[in-house]
Order: sequence, then C-alpha cells, then structure tokens
Amino acid sequence: MLNETAMQCMRDIGLDGEKAEGVAALLSEGRREDARHKLRYLRCELMEQLHACQKRVDRLDWLIREIERKQD
Repeated sequence: MLNETAMQCMRDIGLDGEKAEGVAALLSEGRREDARHKLRYLRCELMEQLHACQKRVDRLDWLIREIERKQD
C-alpha cells in the first residue's frame, strides 16, 4: 500500500483519483517500473502544459511592451 504522504503528493499535483489509484495499484503489485513510467508520462503532460502557458505569457509580455512603447 502506498503511504499517505505519497497519496497526498499525487493529489497535490492534481492527479485525479483514478490516476492516483492506478499508480498506487501498480506499486502495491510491486510493479515499480510501470508506476515510475506512468508518473514520468504524467510529468511530460504537465511540462507540455507549462510550455503552452509560457508561450501565452511571452505573447502577453510582448503585447504589454508594444503598448508601452507606443505610449512613449
């Protein structure tokens, strides 16, 4: 069984109950490599979301600079 700290960590990072239970089940079955693989896949998904948000922030920053530049 996965300890409560690890379960809380998975909840904190936004894993829904189904995904968290899936990882917990893999670990309880001794399938540590599969659990690690699943977590790494989820990490990649989060990184893609982060990069998409960063692009939006960069575009917003550009727009702000353009507005400020035209005010001068």
